[in-house]
Formats: sequence, C-alpha cells, structure tokens
Amino acid sequence: MKRPRDVFMGEDEGASDAWELLSPRLAEARRTRMMQIVLERTAYIRLCLQDVHDPHNVGACMRTAEANGVQYCDFVNLYQKFPKTTSTVARGANTWLDLSRFRDHEAYVRGLKERGYKIAAAYPTQCSYELDTLPIDQPTAVVLGNEGEGLHDAWAPHIDYRFSIPMYGMTESYNVSVSAALILYSLVQRCRKAIPSDEFFLPEKAQHALLNRWVAKHSRSLEKELENLRTRKS
Repeated sequence: MKRPRDVFMGEDEGASDAWELLSPRLAEARRTRMMQIVLERTAYIRLCLQDVHDPHNVGACMRTAEANGVQYCDFVNLYQKFPKTTSTVARGANTWLDLSRFRDHEAYVRGLKERGYKIAAAYPTQCSYELDTLPIDQPTAVVLGNEGEGLHDAWAPHIDYRFSIPMYGMTESYNVSVSAALILYSLVQRCRKAIPSDEFFLPEKAQHALLNRWVAKHSRSLEKELENLRTRKS
C-alpha cells in the first residue's frame, strides 16, 4: 500500500526480526559495515529541502546527508513536483536514508516541534547567527529553499534561528547543494564534540529498527521470505 504524504517516514520499526532473519545471507564484510555505520547515525540534525528540484542538487544533498550520518532528509514541496531521489550524483545515498515528503509545511513544522526540533534556515543577510555560532543545544532541522527563489516566506513565522554562511567574494550565495554540504559538515562536527553520545546518536532501539529497514531492502519478497524463515526457525 502506498504511504500517504505529509507523514514522517522511517520511524516505525517494520518487521522487528528482519535483521535477525535476513542479515545472515549478506556477505560478512557488508553485514559488519552496516552494523558499524548504524552506530554513527543521528536524528539530532536533519535536512529539509523546500522545492529543490534539480536532480543534481537533490542527489548531492542526499549524498552529503548520508556521508555525515544524517539519517532523515525531508522534502517539503509547496509549488514544485516532488523531485526524483535517485541520480548518479546521489551514488545510492537514498537507499540508506529515511525520506519524507510533505505538501503542507505547517503539518511538517508541527511534527518537528512535537519531536523537539528547532528550525534553522540560512539567509544571505540580516541574520542573528553565522554558521559557526548557530546554537546546537537542541535537535535542529536545517531548511534550505528552492534554487531560484530561496526559502518561501511562509516559513518566516516558524524559523527559530536565521543564520548565514560567511562569504568573501562577489557572489551573493552558495549553490543549495554546496550550502547543504557546508552546513551539515559544520553542525555534525560541532555536535559530535559537544553533544553527549546518547543524545546525538540514534538510541539502540532506533538503530535496530534502522537495520531492519536496511536489510529489508535486500529482499524482493519481504513478507514471504520472512514467513518462510520464521517457519524454519520454529
């Protein structure tokens, strides 16, 4: 059944025994790698792209998020079609991320606030913070706007932190994928040093749920395979 939009994805555990049953079929090196990487995953920082539509930019943003251990990447599209989340630039990053899609930005904001997030948005001027002074004492969702028009005015009442990325040339702003790379790397590095591990990294239950979701993607007929394996086990 197709999931509805305007719902945060990747928060359900799915088949709770999928990893236990399916992971033994993986090559030992891949299985070990997945178990190592899940320990580095965080939900403390998440990325939101509003109406970013160029496949190159979308792919680069996802690749940056995945490489920095940022597990959740959200798309809020107010007027553009939802972008394709597969591209040669992404290099398969979408396979390892939890991607959510929203048409209603207010529903998205409510969901973030309920989960304890602050919302930070990058602007070229008139900002209270620069990137390296952006508060990191609470979970933060970084919102980046459309390539041409930037962040929609509808976000204004919901932004907790307005910040800028220092620039020293004649151009007024970075490309959105470059901005994502600079921001996520900076925030993740700062958080890894300043935020306790049990707050920054996914808790054990969420790590296990993520492994379940990852290994499920290696199955062509998940429910049937799990049923057969459960029968054999019993």
